[in-house]
Amino acid sequence: MGRSGLAAWVLCFVLAAPAAFADGPWWGPRASADHELAVALHEKGRHAEALRLAEAVLADYRRRYGSIHSLVGAILSDMAMIHLARKEEAQAERLLREALAVYEKAEGPDRLHAGMVLNNLGWLHESRGEHARAEPLYRRALAIQEKAAGPRSPEVAALLGNLGGVRYARGDSAEAASLYHRALEILEGASPRNTEAILLALENLAVVYADLGDSAKAAQMRARMAEVRGAPGPRR
Repeated sequence: MGRSGLAAWVLCFVLAAPAAFADGPWWGPRASADHELAVALHEKGRHAEALRLAEAVLADYRRRYGSIHSLVGAILSDMAMIHLARKEEAQAERLLREALAVYEKAEGPDRLHAGMVLNNLGWLHESRGEHARAEPLYRRALAIQEKAAGPRSPEVAALLGNLGGVRYARGDSAEAASLYHRALEILEGASPRNTEAILLALENLAVVYADLGDSAKAAQMRARMAEVRGAPGPRR
């Protein structure tokens, strides 16, 4: 099975909630109405308008709070997402790295906002096929999530999946299988259960086991997929 056989993992942070609301900040000033509007415009596909407004928000935040503040990191991160939607990857990467530097100074290097940006940077490199650059970013994001949100959080499961995809792409199917199993265990123990994510983990495990030459385990994973879907398993 080729290295492109894995299904794409569902990312928790990329192009999701505005960074200002992802896990706070629960202290100090909240995101401005214009910041919320910029995010809403982005979600509607009006990216040029969203970017113009976001740039004004960035200038406003810097004027009111200085350059090192969580809200500055938030709008920089959200601007990166807008640039990604416009397929402007170089600008997105620059803004994500700037956001990371701001968050690390404003909140500390092991807080959830920093982990969110690290995940998004990892995803950006992975989307370019730069797996060696994505891996350390995912590993650092995973360590942050495990410490800050607990080792069995859905975000940890997603990062395990991201890291599993990178390890598989780099030729380490055995570690990829281990990472997907850890993600699956978390997902199956969660309440409510995310059926789509469980199926994704099982599908990727089936691909990895097939690559390892373990057809019995690959078939077992596909049988479990059928069970999750509520369909009868394969006939023996």
